[in-house]
Amino acid sequence: MIAIESIGAPAFLVDVSGNGFVCSAVNGLLTEALGLAPADLVGASPAALVPASLLPAADAAAMLDQYRLCAAERRSVEFEIHHGAPAGGRWWQITVSPVFDGEEGAVVALIGIAVDVTARKADEAQGREVDARIALAMDLLEGGFWHYDVARRRFRTSPQLGRLVTGVETGPLDGKAYAARVLEEDQAKLDIGPLVRGEADTLSAEYRIRTAVGDLRWVSCKRRLTRDDWGRPENVIGVVVDITEQKRREEALAAEAATDSLTGLLNRRGFEALGQHLCADARARGLGFGLVLMDLDRFKPVNDTHGHPMGDAVLCEVAARLRRHTRPGDAAARLGGDEFAILVTEATEDVLAGLSRRLVQAMARPIVTAAGGIEIGASVGAALWWDGDRDLAALTARADDLLFAVKRAGRGAWQVAGLPA
Repeated sequence: MIAIESIGAPAFLVDVSGNGFVCSAVNGLLTEALGLAPADLVGASPAALVPASLLPAADAAAMLDQYRLCAAERRSVEFEIHHGAPAGGRWWQITVSPVFDGEEGAVVALIGIAVDVTARKADEAQGREVDARIALAMDLLEGGFWHYDVARRRFRTSPQLGRLVTGVETGPLDGKAYAARVLEEDQAKLDIGPLVRGEADTLSAEYRIRTAVGDLRWVSCKRRLTRDDWGRPENVIGVVVDITEQKRREEALAAEAATDSLTGLLNRRGFEALGQHLCADARARGLGFGLVLMDLDRFKPVNDTHGHPMGDAVLCEVAARLRRHTRPGDAAARLGGDEFAILVTEATEDVLAGLSRRLVQAMARPIVTAAGGIEIGASVGAALWWDGDRDLAALTARADDLLFAVKRAGRGAWQVAGLPA
C-alpha cells in the first residue's frame, strides 16, 4: 500500500485498468493547493482532477495522453500543465511513474508528484527541484537517485540507492563506493563527462552491479544536467531503477526464441546468431572454429511407418546423443526436420574428424522405442573456418558440399575440409 500522505509534495495515485485511469488517492498537499476536497478528486478520471471549467478540454486530453504513455512504455513521464483552481491558477510540473504488480510485472497504477512551477514560468528561471522530485518518486520504486555537484566535484547517492547497490542499509554512498559495486566490464558506462562539460543534457545507460551480499542486479540509469542562470553545468542528477526482473524476462524470451521447442537444442535463429558471433571473433581475434552438419538417414520412413509422435521421440534421442558427444563450449542445433549442426570452438581438422566419426557411429546404433528398435543413421560434412570465408553462409556452404558428397556416395559416412593448402 502506497502511503500517499507521507510524500512531501502534492501527490496523487491513479489506478490503471486497461485504457482507463481512475484517481484513487490524493494527499492533503494537493487538495490544499487546488482548493478542493478529496471527494472532488477521488474516483474521477485524472483529466477531471479539477472541474472542466478550470481545465480546458485540450489540456485534459493532453494529460490523459501522458498517462497512457507512462503506462504503455513503463517509464516515468514528466509534463507541465496549467490548472485553474479556487485557490488560484497555477502551473504544475507533474512526474508520473508506473507502479508494477509484484508477481505479473504489469502496470497497475501510476503515482503522480506535482511541483508548483508558477514562478519559474513567470520569469523563465531554471528549476532546481528535479532531484527532490526524483527522491520522492524513488521512495516508492525499486531504485534511488544520485547527485553530482559539478563545482565541488562531489557525488552522493540517496539512502535508497545505497541500499539497492549494497543490498544492506548503508546510508548514502560516495562516488568511489558506488563505482566499486559496478562490474568491471560495465565501468565505462558510468562516464558522465559529456554532462559535466555541458556537451549533453541527458544520458542513459544500463549496467550491472554486484551487491555486498553477492546478488547480481541490472539497473537503468537516466542522467540529466541542470544549469545555472548563465547556462553553465551546475548539477548532474541520476535516477537509478532496478530492472533485473525485466532483464530476466527479456533473456527468457530471447532464449525461447533461439531454442528448438522439441529437442531443446538451438534452433536456426539461435544457430545463426551464435555462428555470426563466432565469425566476428574469428575475424577480429583469430579465434578459429568449425562447423559440423549432420543429416539423418532413413528418418522419413519412421514418420511414415510409426507416425509423427514416434518421429519426435527419435529426434529427441538424436539430440541427447548429440549432447553426449559435444564438449563444453560447443553448441548443437536442430536446423529443421532431420537436419542438425554443431558449432565447434577451438577446432582443428583432427577435432572435427573425431567428432564426425563419433556422431556417425552414435547415430548408427538402434534407438529403443515402444515399437522396438529403430535404425536410422547419419551423414556428416564438416569444415574449418578460414580467412577466405566471408561469413557463416560461406562456411556452411563448404560443409554442405561435403555433406552432399557423402550422401551421393551412399550415406552413413563423413567428410571433413581442413584449411586450404
